[in-house]
Amino acid sequence: MTTPKRIEIPSFPGGKRIALTLSFDDGDTCDRRIVPAFNEWGLKATFNLNSALFGRTGKPAVEKHSGPGGHVRLDASEVAELYKGHEVAVHAATHPWLERLSECQVVEEILRDRQALEDLVGYPVRGMAYPFGTYSPKVIEILRSLGIVYSRTVANADPCFPPQEPLAWSSTAHQFAENPTVPERFKTWLENPHQSGVFFVWGHGFEFQNRQDWGAIERIYKPLSGHEAVWYCTNIELFDYEAARERLVIAANRRTAYNPSAIPVWVNVDGKLKSIAPGVVVPLED
Repeated sequence: MTTPKRIEIPSFPGGKRIALTLSFDDGDTCDRRIVPAFNEWGLKATFNLNSALFGRTGKPAVEKHSGPGGHVRLDASEVAELYKGHEVAVHAATHPWLERLSECQVVEEILRDRQALEDLVGYPVRGMAYPFGTYSPKVIEILRSLGIVYSRTVANADPCFPPQEPLAWSSTAHQFAENPTVPERFKTWLENPHQSGVFFVWGHGFEFQNRQDWGAIERIYKPLSGHEAVWYCTNIELFDYEAARERLVIAANRRTAYNPSAIPVWVNVDGKLKSIAPGVVVPLED
């Protein structure tokens, strides 16, 4: 048996070079066009929803008209099926300016939204995006106490992950960014073999409606899809994998690895990729 000379823990599953994650706010009827397109192209997104603004009729919401403003909030009955395979996250129950509220009101907004969304989708909701992109140190402290893992702002940063403060997480770009556009910037990343990291785009579904430009969904997002070097993930999957990477234990003698987390973690053993299953000790020697 030969002891490995070097064991690395790649940033993303399968040793992928880039992780691509998307984030959309508010949860209106425009998402009905976005989600099927993403499903077709193999993209994954996080949808930050205001549960108190949903319809509660038990029937799909009816759109108003085709012009700007012709979108309405979804009915609660649509949420689970529409967003299946993606992540549903908190956006505060009523979309307030959180930093203007008392502590009790912030708690109510976040817990009310989280609990209502969990009732709809059937899994723990742990992520968030700030309404209006604004927050304060007090709000961050409250979110941390309520079990929120991350919260997206409207700021941009490169690199954007891992963030120094997960509850003040910047994206790479807004979906309608210019000079460069999102597809142009992504192409630069993809064509540079030394470029790695998280490419994170955010927006609103109603922006396509307001611009009367539904073709922009395909122009912006289809070029991001179908690339072998890219891991397509939701926001929470990104944070969960990073946490699992940090917990992976490589033996001091480099002969074994132990994965105490609940998801597989990949290692690069002298140039060969190996998946370490959850809860097991795996030999690394040839």
